[in-house]
Amino acid sequence: MQGNEGGWKTAIESYREVRGITNGDCKYQAGYNLLKQVGSFLLEHPDGKVEFGEAPTGPGSAACPYRVTDLYFPIGNADEAAPGDIVEVQGTWPSEVRHVFLDGKKQDVRPLSEGNEDKACCHKGITLFEVPQNLQPGTEVKKVTLAGAGFELTAPRGFTVKAPS
Repeated sequence: MQGNEGGWKTAIESYREVRGITNGDCKYQAGYNLLKQVGSFLLEHPDGKVEFGEAPTGPGSAACPYRVTDLYFPIGNADEAAPGDIVEVQGTWPSEVRHVFLDGKKQDVRPLSEGNEDKACCHKGITLFEVPQNLQPGTEVKKVTLAGAGFELTAPRGFTVKAPS
């Protein structure tokens, strides 16, 4: 892609404005790194040509790493949830979460109550699940796993089932 002079000037000026500002989320970092590479190249080779190919796909190609960042329990409960409680799972995943597994057993996934489907996927995504009624108080759920088309992600922690209030 050969840019017009104004486009390259804008890219170089944008890079100069953000050069050295390295804080931000993973999407900011990916954009910053691309702008840095293009801006540096253009500063060193003002008459150069930059060609962009197809965007990479597959494992390791996302700007943000896929992972479950945390679990959130009903207010006042640290790492505990009763049968029927809703647990919120936050993180970044490549597509819609279709299943939640608690220690390998499949659970239903609930749509977001706010009605904002954009939050369900993918960067800073949220999914909800209900703690099954058949889990006895005192049960330790050691592994919470999200699954969807071609991915499985495990939460950094589990939780303990408490008695209903």
